[in-house]
Order: sequence, then structure tokens, then C-alpha cells
Amino acid sequence: MIYLIIFIYLLILSLVFDFFKVKGPKNFFYYSSMIILILVAGLRWKVGGDSLGYQERFEKLIYPIYQFGNIDFIKVGWEPGYVLINSICKTIVPEFWFFQLVQATFVQIILFQFFKRYTPFYFTAVLFYSVIYYFYFNMEILREIFTICIFVRFMFPALAKENYKKYYLLNIFLIFFHNSAIILLLFPFLSKFSLNKKGIIVLVILMFLITTVFSIFPNIINVFAFTEGLSSKFVKYSRYSLSINGMIYNIIIFAVIPYYLIKLNEKYYNKLDFEKLIFPYFFIISIYIAYSGFGRFINYFGLFMLVFFANTLYLIMHVKVFKEIRVPLILLLSFGTLYYKYQYYSISYDYIVNDTSKFNMYYPYSSIFNKEDYYKFRATIYSRSMSDSYNNSTKNKK
Repeated sequence: MIYLIIFIYLLILSLVFDFFKVKGPKNFFYYSSMIILILVAGLRWKVGGDSLGYQERFEKLIYPIYQFGNIDFIKVGWEPGYVLINSICKTIVPEFWFFQLVQATFVQIILFQFFKRYTPFYFTAVLFYSVIYYFYFNMEILREIFTICIFVRFMFPALAKENYKKYYLLNIFLIFFHNSAIILLLFPFLSKFSLNKKGIIVLVILMFLITTVFSIFPNIINVFAFTEGLSSKFVKYSRYSLSINGMIYNIIIFAVIPYYLIKLNEKYYNKLDFEKLIFPYFFIISIYIAYSGFGRFINYFGLFMLVFFANTLYLIMHVKVFKEIRVPLILLLSFGTLYYKYQYYSISYDYIVNDTSKFNMYYPYSSIFNKEDYYKFRATIYSRSMSDSYNNSTKNKK
């Protein structure tokens, strides 16, 4: 029920302030929405999938800062920077909820600043964020969202201004918090290309070379990876592939439609705020279509995609050429986007626990004010799914 109330609240704010342009205390409602999202994520109790694993390691393997040297980094399995953040939080308050609250506060502040800076449709951006990324960013990828936020807030502006010294210093710093940040090392090079005929040719050549190398030498990433953990992840990712139907579906969803919307925005806006990320995005997507495991790297574009989507809706609302079809077009784009996420949440876990799906990892909601484990099925689903993932990856290595 709490999620539905929040969704309706954000939907009303989007309609009132973004679509109907009602005058009022926009800042009050905007930042009150931020506080609500902080509290829901920060004060949760064993809500989410990976959160369960993070909480267990925090409670058993993380020590306060004055015992930092006693931490077994191999057993924890996290990068040292992220371990340090956990250790500092545990020094202040030894319970995991405090760390959750600190992280949720950090994430929401960065995101809300980002939305307000890059789109006049920021209530709508928050609305779609609450459905598409809120659970995932705040209750699953607790390490990677830290690097995503730093990338969004500090690295992208440096990239846009071609301040590569600042960009690479931050990039190296982030690798010590989540090793997926290594992909960001390529962005300054990739951002030099545009999505014109020459750029598309370069994109096709790069995709062909990478897929060919990975197909013939799947372990070649070992040469470039900085750590054994990073190496094993890349090798694991390279072994996943989609069916033909899955590839066609992802081409339409992640390549064709975004390409059309980019061209639409280029036609009516003088400048695209995220032009430096267009080619890197399609580069990652081209690999993702061949190796679905690389979809993890799309996370770095998620917030930019939300803003781009909100700006597109804003464009449709205010450009005269769409006057006759603006309402059905907005509804089509909105429901199409939400339906894609619905498919993700509706993934069945019946084979583990009867009558459960992915959404049951987040609902019913439980908070720290009542720490009873009413929903123990989450731990069962999490441990079983992690075990299945490990077994599958082991089989792939044979």
C-alpha cells in the first residue's frame, strides 16, 4: 500500500506542476518527495534482494573504523572504498539501518539535484524513477549506485567540458568502490564520435571486433582486468547470450526507439545536454545485444535516460506539430515504458516459493520499527537464486 500511495502522490505532482503548470510551492513538494523516498529506502527492514546479503556481511564481517585492519576483504568481497564507508557508518551506529539511511540520503540528494538541473519536467522524472529505478538503485545495487551517483554529479560535467584530468582521477577513485566503473575509462574516447554515418560505421566495426574476440577468446579479458574478481565477472558476462527474438526485442527497445527519440529531440532542441553520452550508450547497447550480461553497464546511463524521456514528454506537450496526438502519444510512451518494468517485477519465483514473484522481494514493505521477519521467503528466494546463479556460472566455465 505504501508504494501505491507514493506513486499516486508523485503522479498528482507530475500532472499538477509539469502538465497543467499550476503555480504553487514546487520546491516544497519536490523536496518533500525526496525526503519520503529517503525514509522509505533508509528505514526498510530486509526489503530487497541483494540488501539481504549486504546486511548479513555488514553485521558479521564489517568492523568499526578502529578495527578496520581486522576486516577480511576477501571474505567480504567488496572493494576497499565501499568497505571503508560501511566501517565508518558502523562506527557511528552499529546497525545496518543507519548505513541504509546514509546511503539513501546520498543517492536521493544527488538524483534530485540532477533531475532539477537537466529537465523542467522534474516531477515527471521523479515519477518514472520511482517505478523504474527506485527499488533497483536503493535496495539492490548498493555499491554500484555510489559510483553511478559520482559519475552523474561530477564525472559527466567533467566529460562534457572535456576536463579529462578530473574525469580520469575520479574514474580511478571509483574503481575502488565498484569495479564496473572500469567501463567509464572508455567514455572520453567514445564520446569523440557522433551518431552519424561515420560514427555508425565505427560502431559496427567495434561491435564486430569485440564480439569476434570474445567468441574466439572468451578469457582474453584476463589480460586487461585489474583484479581476479573483475576478470571473472567479465568472463561470466561474455558467456550469456539472447535468443534471436530476445535480440530483436532489445534492438527495438534499447536502440531503435532511443535513436528515433534522439533525432526527434535534435530537431526541436538547439542542444542535447547529453550529447557526449550518445555514442558510448549505443556502444554498450551493441555489446549488450550480443551478450546480455553486459546490460549491467546500462546502469550508468539510466538517470540520463530518465531525464531524456522526461524532456521528450515535455517536447511533445509543447511542440505544435504534436497538438492533435500529444495525449495518446504521451500515454503510449508512458505505459510502454512502465510495461517493460512490469515484466521485470513479474518474474516468477514460484519454483522457489509458491505464489511469489520478483515484486515480492519489495512488497509487503517492512520497516525497522518492527523488525520481525514476517517475510522470511525473501531470504529463501535470495539464497536460492544466488545459488542457482553460481551453479550456472560454474557450468558455463566447464
